[in-house]
Amino acid sequence: MTVSQSANANRLKHEKSPYLLQHADNPVDWFAWGDAAFEKAKTENKPVLVSIGYATCHWCHVMADESFSDPETARIMNENLVNIKIDREERPDLDQIYITAVSALTGSAGWPLNVFLTPEAKPFFGGTYFPTRQRFGMASWKQVVESVGRAWQDPEQRQKLLTSAENITAAVKAHLQEMEAGAGQNRPDKTLMDAAAAGFAENYDPEAGGFSRAPKFPMPAVLRFLLFYYRLLRFDNDRAQNGQKFLDMAVHTLSQISRGGVYDHLGGGFHRYATDNAWHVPHFEKMLYDNAQMIPVLLEAYEITGDIRFARIAGQTLDYIHRDMTHELGGFYSAEDADSYPLDLSASDSPAPGGHKTEGAFYVWEKSEIDSILDKDESGIFCRYYGVGQNGNVKADPSGEFSGKNILYEARSIDAVARETGMEEKAVESIVRQAAEKLRTARNRRPRPFRDEKILVEWNALMISALVKASRILGDEAYLDRARKAVDFILTRMVSQDGRLYRRWADGQRAVFAMAGDYAMLVQALLDLYEHNLDPVYLREARQMGAVMLDLFFDDKQGGFFMTAAEQDKHLIMRPRDLTDNVIPAANSVAAQNCVRLFRITDEQRFYEAAQKTFQASEKRLRQNPQTAPRLLSALGRFLEIQGDSVDAPS
Repeated sequence: MTVSQSANANRLKHEKSPYLLQHADNPVDWFAWGDAAFEKAKTENKPVLVSIGYATCHWCHVMADESFSDPETARIMNENLVNIKIDREERPDLDQIYITAVSALTGSAGWPLNVFLTPEAKPFFGGTYFPTRQRFGMASWKQVVESVGRAWQDPEQRQKLLTSAENITAAVKAHLQEMEAGAGQNRPDKTLMDAAAAGFAENYDPEAGGFSRAPKFPMPAVLRFLLFYYRLLRFDNDRAQNGQKFLDMAVHTLSQISRGGVYDHLGGGFHRYATDNAWHVPHFEKMLYDNAQMIPVLLEAYEITGDIRFARIAGQTLDYIHRDMTHELGGFYSAEDADSYPLDLSASDSPAPGGHKTEGAFYVWEKSEIDSILDKDESGIFCRYYGVGQNGNVKADPSGEFSGKNILYEARSIDAVARETGMEEKAVESIVRQAAEKLRTARNRRPRPFRDEKILVEWNALMISALVKASRILGDEAYLDRARKAVDFILTRMVSQDGRLYRRWADGQRAVFAMAGDYAMLVQALLDLYEHNLDPVYLREARQMGAVMLDLFFDDKQGGFFMTAAEQDKHLIMRPRDLTDNVIPAANSVAAQNCVRLFRITDEQRFYEAAQKTFQASEKRLRQNPQTAPRLLSALGRFLEIQGDSVDAPS
């Protein structure tokens, strides 16, 4: 990680976030979130721009190159606004608040997220990516900034903006609180799990797997719920046969994902999502949290089905994390970018990278490159197995960025290739494996995508849990050693002398007070370590962290957990909640499950009562849309075992 050395670097040069450092050379007068920015806004009577993104975000890079690096655009921004850059991965609380605001304004939201605020941090207008020139009915970024600036300087228009800010803030608060405020009067029961399972079945894609149309995310929280639900039904004599279809949905989806281009067949690990329905064309960034969650799902599927393929994919993903995403002291890096500089490996002379960064350049292949690295027979088998075409194999490519390129996917099975070529299956498998290793070695000559090397407690804890499960199911003690080393990294480098946990470590420094997600995932990881070998050290840490989690984040009045502690940030317009199990399970869900586990182990009533109040507060929301919280429903299943109102389920 490097700090900008430009003489014109702005104040972000002092930050440690890789995303903020990417903007340290912008001519925009960027601030980090904090007192200085809001004091300037109040003193100079200017609106605030909050621009939120993350280091491996493709469209964040595009807008930075087009607008934030342009001196004239920067001049307009500096004259009209106080400009704040935020790394959403460091501050998910701010992201939750302002993405909810933009969703309320526009009906959708994403990143980069650009939100205009009053000097009191209340949002009145916003959007996502804005082009540098007006097109497709979208105003240019300069037009947007100038319009906001003019409106703010006009007293009558400013009053309208202030009124709008109050209304939007009220709507955001209502949206993030209504699910909890109207706690249901009925007792949560197993019918909520039945309803969620039925909803997933209704949305299931029986051909390609998954539970939506493109873009398709792996959604490991959904897959783990289906595996849990299958196991639950096995112990219900009246419904045991019904469970098979839910297992089939999870297994088929996992098979399709791991065969598609969304999985890196040469280096291991999963890309963030597929842009097509067939899981073939990924958005190529790799996130630690995706891979950390896919590993346990694969291992659980292997445990249930005995299909060695799932264990192999999990092992390759674990190898990828160890090889490419692990700090020498034991922590895990956050992500790898989708974009990198292209390099033609078939060039006769020593190739040199050139041009500009492109999506997937590190991962895609021209057939001529493969032919130049493998011998004729190897190439023929490899290309047949992975669907490589002379003119490329990407059909879902509306912008033409993969023209002539191949994204590897398992187009045929090993036995199908053996039948087509008249070879033995073992011979085909050996050729494919050796060819893949040759190509991976050659691929390493290409410029690697940017790696975001910040270390986050929440995501690291997910990886620790994955390693513990891998050690148990695969019987490899090395995985357990890595898990212990990562926990030691967190407890020694991300906890202050007064016992306060921090969310982020980068370039030797910890920062940002930990949030509910950090505590929840860390307690989960500590409990996983304890249950693996009953080491009392991990139980003691889990119990202590669990108690702090309740003290800092639990809502004694309504139940459930806030994302932030009460006095964490005076500029927050509310204490947001994390309620939806999305690509990362909600802190609320994991915290509830931790409370159930801690009560079972320690018999401490406070953990039981916190879990009970959380489920009661969530009952109304779960009845309205149970599919939004599959992890919370799994926790509810465990809780109902204690209550005696549920069929017996696996521990």
